[in-house]
Amino acid sequence: MEQCYLCGRRKQHLHEVFFGRNRQLSMKYGCVVPLCFSCHEKVHNDYSTDLKLKQECQKRYMKYYEVDEEAFIKTFRTNYLRK
Repeated sequence: MEQCYLCGRRKQHLHEVFFGRNRQLSMKYGCVVPLCFSCHEKVHNDYSTDLKLKQECQKRYMKYYEVDEEAFIKTFRTNYLRK
């Protein structure tokens, strides 16, 4: 992936969607997205953009691993779809 996930410009960073205590889980389960510098800053400074990205990733994770919200919560300790 050479393009920013949000705007399509050239990728400058790989962003772990679930950070903090879940950063390693993001990497383990492929919950990382390429972002340009501007979008990377936006994700870190704009709650709605960050939440939207987390919700999209949670949906993709649940579909790919064929799990429900409860199983997602057991792994990541939260449910972004209910925020």
